[in-house]
Amino acid sequence: MDRILAGQMNKVIAIDLGITMRTVEVHRARIFEKMGVCSAVELAQLLAAHRAAE
Repeated sequence: MDRILAGQMNKVIAIDLGITMRTVEVHRARIFEKMGVCSAVELAQLLAAHRAAE
């Protein structure tokens, strides 16, 4: 999730972690589903709102 929020592309994340790009895509989709968002921008906004509420 940190790499998504940092704006890294799936290909870069896959290379850095030594996994396939498809694996990154699956993980990204699951993160979005669990967090109830449709994009990295929405994810960032959700986390910013959560941190502000703490």
